[in-house]
Order: sequence, then C-alpha cells, then structure tokens
Amino acid sequence: MKPLSSSTAINLLDRIEYAFNGEVRSVVIDSPSVMSLTISVQDRGREFDWIDIQFEVSGITDARLVDEDKLAYIDMDDGISIVFEKNQAGIAIGKYTTLTNLTNSSLYLLGTNIKFEELNFSG
Repeated sequence: MKPLSSSTAINLLDRIEYAFNGEVRSVVIDSPSVMSLTISVQDRGREFDWIDIQFEVSGITDARLVDEDKLAYIDMDDGISIVFEKNQAGIAIGKYTTLTNLTNSSLYLLGTNIKFEELNFSG
C-alpha cells in the first residue's frame, strides 16, 4: 500500500478520471479503526484498461456504509472525492471539496490516513 497525500491524491484521481462511472466492489471493516474501499476504475496510464483500486482508511473517526448487496447500485456518475484537512482525510462517492460536505455522501470513510493499492480488475 502506498500512502496518499493531497498532492498524490490529485495525481491519482486525475489518472483514474475521478472514478467517473466506476463501480464499488467492496467495503471491508478490517478492524474498528481501519476500513477498506475497493473500486473498479479505468486507468488512463494503462490506455483506459480497467483496474481495481483499494483505498485503506486508518484512524476511522466517522463513516457511512452501504449494505454489501446494494454496492452495485451506487451511482458513480460523479466519481469519488478524496479530501485532506489538517490531520484528517476522507474518501467519498461524489464530488466534494471539504470534509464537512463529504459527510453528505451516500458512502464515505473519514480517518487520519489513506493508503491505496492497485489491483487486477475483478470484473
């Protein structure tokens, strides 16, 4: 897993086109303070081939989760947002610029750190 910062998140989001029209594959509670979100996206760096990206949020302070059987129905037309403010970081489905607004999302994870890993497409 590679750590994300504000600048590296912008580069990653640009490369995967903010996961517009992607698909949420899973949300896993790894421990009480660590959760993972896996999304299938098209990767500009791989000539728009599909890959999965797993985001791991640690130091969880707040979250809104969706039942596993409803993940496929999440609207990804607005992609995802990754926001960093002070000592907090969040990832959410939809277009948000602040952590306060991010909590309006149908699915979000807020914590202290975000890491990511590129995986093979699970299609």
